[in-house]
Parts: sequence; structure tokens; C-alpha cells
Amino acid sequence: MMENGPFALCRAFFYYLCIMHRRTIAIVGAGAAGCFAAQRIQELCADVEVVLFEAQDRPLKKVAITGGGRCNLTNSFQMVNNLRDVYPRGHQLMKRLMYSWNQWDTMSWFEEHGVRLVTQEDECVFPQSQRAMEIVGVLRDGLDIRCGCRTRLEDLQDFDAIVVTTGGARDFSWLEQSGVEIISPVPSLFPFRLEPTGLEQLSGALVENSVASLGGTKFRADGITLITHNGLSGPCILRLSSYAARYLAEQSYRAPLVMNWLGDTTEAEAIELLYAMSSGNGQKLVCNTHLSQLTSRHWEFLLSRAGIGHDMRWSGVGRKQMNRLASVLTSDMYQITGRVPHKEEFVTAGGVSLHSVDSNTLECKTRPGLYFAGEVLDVDGVTGGFNLQAAWTMADTVARAVANRFNE
Repeated sequence: MMENGPFALCRAFFYYLCIMHRRTIAIVGAGAAGCFAAQRIQELCADVEVVLFEAQDRPLKKVAITGGGRCNLTNSFQMVNNLRDVYPRGHQLMKRLMYSWNQWDTMSWFEEHGVRLVTQEDECVFPQSQRAMEIVGVLRDGLDIRCGCRTRLEDLQDFDAIVVTTGGARDFSWLEQSGVEIISPVPSLFPFRLEPTGLEQLSGALVENSVASLGGTKFRADGITLITHNGLSGPCILRLSSYAARYLAEQSYRAPLVMNWLGDTTEAEAIELLYAMSSGNGQKLVCNTHLSQLTSRHWEFLLSRAGIGHDMRWSGVGRKQMNRLASVLTSDMYQITGRVPHKEEFVTAGGVSLHSVDSNTLECKTRPGLYFAGEVLDVDGVTGGFNLQAAWTMADTVARAVANRFNE
């Protein structure tokens, strides 16, 4: 039954006032940070309208391909002793912000939204379905996303708050023009192209426990190394590229690379190991008694690097050759000649300077009501779900800040 009279007019006028005073928020960039910020803002704020503007033809493109299409959405951090090890830039900010939203909050949120999760032995967290599109579906559910829209800050003056989550863009001039300090972005997380040595003939071989470092620097990483048709990749190399992202850019991606194929084993320890291998095996061919952590082909390649022929027996290996082999095993030298485009190289070092934002709210210091979240800030992580965790954490920080601003 339709209500008439003065009470109906009052109700209509009150409803009109509510609409007229409804808060509006613009989010520029519909990636992981942007969509999660929108979800959290809608959960924390009553009567808000959130509009996401995405330049691409569809949202969450990078989320859909991360983790090989399985979406490594976070990490348990159980093997992380220091955030500096997984966030080469921005670790102090992440330490502060993760007191409010950490990996456990992330896992709880997705599980509450119907996503069953599984934690692998390497502590990486994936949806049990192993489908990134499940994560995409949850993140974009119920959002007003307008694709194919390239916006500038001056186009969004009518909104009550603006959140920029454009990722590691190459062009930040539109933000610089608004007085935002920008750290020049450079690629991070990429494989190395090496000067040919014959190593490339072992393409596909894995070394489970290796250490890679850049000669003459303190940059060092450990983990699995993958030999490729033109160089090296794998978690160990990608981490090293992340740690040394700016240094390598300054060197035009040319630098000496030192590989310890035996992990943290020292040269002295390697000599002892080799003498132990030779003991009682004097008449055996050296190439037939390879170390368990190396494939037989890799072992033979390293023997040739040490000047030990395939027909040489242990009894014929002299002290100098033994020392040379130990040196090759623990400090094998290669020359990086470039970086190789990588499917996960959408991670960049650089972006909005952390000095430009409030470390508690991620609000721009020079422009109230303007917030930043995700990789647009000078924060980046290594592989393993750490970059997405940074996106969730920063998005929640901004959502809380916006909610507090509107609820005051």
C-alpha cells in the first residue's frame, strides 16, 4: 500500500538527502590492490559508492596469470626471519602495516568468501582449486568496474576520495605533475641472460640448493636455480634480480655472476668432500661418481670447466686440479649480458616515494584525500606470494583510513 501525506514526503526528502550526501570514492586501477581496497571499503563504510577505473580491457589481468595461472595469493611467512629478505624495498613499511592486516587475515578473508586454500611445502599459499580465476571472481564480485578508462587526477575532482592502485606503471608523469615524488621505476624479478659457455646446453636442469651472487657486491640469494637455453632463472636468480634491481639497471644489466652450485659449502669444505669421494675410488672415472645434488651432465660440464677430462680417473687428479674443481663448484664465474623478459616481470622497483605518504594511512602528504596502495608505491617483494600480500595489506590500510575519514 502506497503511503500518502506529509510522512511520505518526509521519507522521500530524507532518502533524497541520503543520496545527495552519499560518499563517492574513485579507485584508479582494477588490479589486486584496487579491487581488494574496493571490497574492504564497502565492508567498512556504510552508504558509499566506489567506482574503479581500469585502463585495460578487463580487470585483474595479472592476478589471472600469477603463479602460472594458479594464483599464489600469499605466503605463510613461516620460513621468513626478516621482512627485508622478502621485501627488498619497503620492508619497514610492511612491518608496520602487517600489524593490522597480515597473511593470516588474508587467508581468513578469502576462506570466508568461499575460497578453500592450501599451503605448499615451500609455504606458498594457493586456492585448493589451483585456479586463479576463482580468486578473480571473488575480488571483482559486486564491484562497479569501468574498463578502458584512462583517467587523470583532475578528472576525479568530484569524488570524496581517490585511491591510486595502478601497479608498477612505466609512466608516472601524471602523478609527478600533481606534486607526487616518484622514484624512477626499474624492472625486478627477471632471469639472467649469460655469455655463452656451454652451460646453456644443460637447459632444463635444476640445482635444488645453490647460491648466486654478483661479483664485487654484497648482493646474494639462495634457493633453486634453473638452467635455461640462454642463461639462468628459478627462485634463486629471480630473488637476486630483485635485490639488485636498481644496481643491475645502472650497470645496463652487465655484471659478473658467481654461482656456488653446492649452496653454502665453502671451497675448503668442497676440497674435503672431493678427497672423500676419491678415497677408495682411484680406478673409477671421475665423471661416473658425481655429487648427488648435481645431474650427471652438469657434473661433467663442471669437470670440463676445471680441466678434468671425461676419461680421467680419480687416481690421476692432482692437487691443483682438485683445488680447481672445488673452486668451480663453489665460485663458478659467468658474465651477465642482459635480462630476459619474464612472465612475472610486471613487478618493478620504484614508484611513489614512501616519503610522500603517511606511513599509517598511505595518504598523500601534500594532497589530502589521495591514497596509494600496491605496487604503485616503492614497495616490492620477491617471488612466493609476497607481492600479492603487500597488495592486500596496503589495500586494507587505505580502506581503514578512508572508513575512518568518512565515519568521523
